[in-house]
Amino acid sequence: MKNQLASRKRPIGHYIPRYLAVLLLIVGIVTAALNATFGGFTPIMWFLLALVDVLIITCHEVMTIRISLESNK
Repeated sequence: MKNQLASRKRPIGHYIPRYLAVLLLIVGIVTAALNATFGGFTPIMWFLLALVDVLIITCHEVMTIRISLESNK
């Protein structure tokens, strides 16, 4: 049986949201450590933006699996 979810080459656009989530977490940690705000964004806002990005990544992965499983029918 062919594994439909096997590792394969993915476009660069697949990794951009992941890098963005890590970057937002790092910015949130740095702003919390410095007790600073950048552009009016407090550290909690950076963490919430990272959380939204992780939710988007999760939904994208679930849809990818769903489409892959539906194509097997």
